[in-house]
Amino acid sequence: MSVVWAQDVSCSNKIEYYQNGNIEFCTLSREDTLSGQPLPGGTKVHFTEDGVFNWCFLEQDTRIQRHLCRGGGHSFMTAFHPSGQLKTAWLAEDEVIQGIPCSKFRFLSALFVDIHGKTGQTSFYENGQLRYCELSEKKIIEGKPYRKRDAVRFNSDGKLIIRQ
Repeated sequence: MSVVWAQDVSCSNKIEYYQNGNIEFCTLSREDTLSGQPLPGGTKVHFTEDGVFNWCFLEQDTRIQRHLCRGGGHSFMTAFHPSGQLKTAWLAEDEVIQGIPCSKFRFLSALFVDIHGKTGQTSFYENGQLRYCELSEKKIIEGKPYRKRDAVRFNSDGKLIIRQ
């Protein structure tokens, strides 16, 4: 995927700039494509100081790289790697990703993050490999049983990371 520079974006008239003149943050005035990804109008988009698109607040639930990501304003930040690959998503529906049954975002998961360490997000490595999710159903992974809502982590080769 190619990187899209901020100056090629259809921003509304409220735009925040870095000191170097590059756009830092704006709201899309209409549907636009950033890093190969169509995004709905009203989506709030952020760029690095070098002009690389790195995260957004989706205006509505939006399918990004085959995953239905939650939208709805400032509630769910969807993040991207510099290559444009999805980095962090808040799934709008349960989904099997690379054979792993990942759970949609659940409010209580995020509410009690300090207690159990689970955020409710789903994350990916730059190569597209699943990095982290919470299970939507029980599953045996690499011979080890996991319960629904357990958090699972993988390395960039897809191998399960066991935390003690």
